[in-house]
Amino acid sequence: MTAIDRFLLLARDLRRDDSGIAIPTAMMALIASFALASVAVLSTVNVQQGTNRDHNSKEAIAAADAGANIAMLRLNRFYSQLSPSNPCVGPNGQPGGTPTPDGWCPKTLPESVGGATFSYWFSAYNGTGEVNIVAVGSSGKVSRRVNVGLKNNPGQNVFLDERLIGEEEIEIEGSSARIETDLGTNGNIGANSHPVLCGDIRHGPGKVAPTPTCDGETSEGTKVLPPIAPPANLATENDNCRLSHTCTGTKAGLVDTFSKNGSKYWDPKTRTIEITGNGSLAMGGSDYFVCVVNISSGKIVMPVEAHVRIFIDTPEHCNLPSGAVQVEVGGGGSIIATGNNPAQGFFDVPGIYVLGNGAVRLEGNSGGNEVMVYAPNSTVDIGGSANWNALIAAKRMTIHGNVTIHSDPRIKPPGYSFASLLQRSRYVECAGASASPPNASC
Repeated sequence: MTAIDRFLLLARDLRRDDSGIAIPTAMMALIASFALASVAVLSTVNVQQGTNRDHNSKEAIAAADAGANIAMLRLNRFYSQLSPSNPCVGPNGQPGGTPTPDGWCPKTLPESVGGATFSYWFSAYNGTGEVNIVAVGSSGKVSRRVNVGLKNNPGQNVFLDERLIGEEEIEIEGSSARIETDLGTNGNIGANSHPVLCGDIRHGPGKVAPTPTCDGETSEGTKVLPPIAPPANLATENDNCRLSHTCTGTKAGLVDTFSKNGSKYWDPKTRTIEITGNGSLAMGGSDYFVCVVNISSGKIVMPVEAHVRIFIDTPEHCNLPSGAVQVEVGGGGSIIATGNNPAQGFFDVPGIYVLGNGAVRLEGNSGGNEVMVYAPNSTVDIGGSANWNALIAAKRMTIHGNVTIHSDPRIKPPGYSFASLLQRSRYVECAGASASPPNASC
C-alpha cells in the first residue's frame, strides 16, 4: 500500500471515530491560557519597569536640586577665598584645582543623598560677581542635570527675618529657657523638654523643630550666614589705643575709662580685655581688634552716641587653639548700651564680630544685657539666668538654664560688615545627562 493510500484510510477512520480528540483540545486550551498569562506578565513587567524608571527620574532630579543647593551653600561660605589666582575651591574650602579651558572648575566627587547621588561643577571665579552651577543627580540608570545661575547680592541684612540664628543647628536644653523672638536654622531645632518659644521658627528642609508656644508659625528653608568683611585696614587702623591711653594724631587724648583705678583690664600684648571685680569699662571708640573679651564680673558699657564694634581675631592669629573660648560673659558680667531712647526710633547696641571659630559663652547677670553677636564659624552657648536683648547668629547654638532672650525690633541692624552673598538668578533643567561644557543644552 502506498503512503497516499494509508493517509486516506487514516482520514476516513478519523471521521468515523473521535477517540483521542480530548488530548489536542486540552493542548490547545493550555496553549491559549499560557498565551493570555504571558501577555499579563509582560504587561506587569512593563508597568513595573516604567514605575521604577519614573521613581528613579524623580529621585535623580531631586538629587540634582540638592546638589545645586549644597554647591551654593558652600560657595557662599568660601566665596571670600576666591580670587583670580585661586578661582576654584573644594567642598571644604581647600584649593579646588585648575579650571578647564572653557572656564569650569573640576567636577566634585559623587555624594549620596537618600538613595541617589549628585555631583556638581561651578564656573571659575572671574570677578564679575556671577557664577554658574551645573549639578547632576543620578538614581539607578537615570541621570538628570540642572543649571543654576548665581549673582552677587551685597549688603545683606542677616537679621531681617530672624534675630536668633544657628546655621547648622540649635539645641535647647531643659524647659526653663524663654525665647521671645524668631529663630531659624538649616538643621534641626532640638529640645529635650518644653521651653517657651514665642516667635516664628524656621528649620531645615526635612528637619524637625518643636511647635511654637505662643501662636508662632513654623516653616522650612535655608539661610547662609555670609562671612564677615572687616575694614581692610583693621589691623592698623583701630581704636585699641583708647584702651592703652596711647592714642596719637587725630585720636590723641581719646581714652576709654575703667572704674577700678589701678586695675588691669587690657593686655596689649595678648589683645585681651578682661573685666573683673565689678569694674565698668566704657568703650567710646568705633572699631576694636582684639583676641579675647572676658567679663567675669563687671560690665562693658557703650556710652551715649558711641557705635562700638569689637572684631575678634582668629584663634591662629592670637596663638590660641582652634575653637578656644574668645568671648565670655560670666554670671556676674554684662554688656549694655546707655543713652538709648527707643521711642526715637532705632537704637544701637555693641556689636561683636567673631572672625574665626573661637567659641562664645554668654551667661550674664540677672539684669539686662544688650548686644549683637555675629559668629558664622563658631558655637555660641547661652545659659545662666540673664535677660538678653540681642541679635545673635552663629554656626551652632546651644541654649540652656533660665535664660530669657528677646530682640527689640527697634535695635538697629548691623551695618554692612558682612561679605556679599550669591543668590539664585536662573534655574533650568538641561537636556541630557552630560555635555561639554557642563552647561551645554541648558
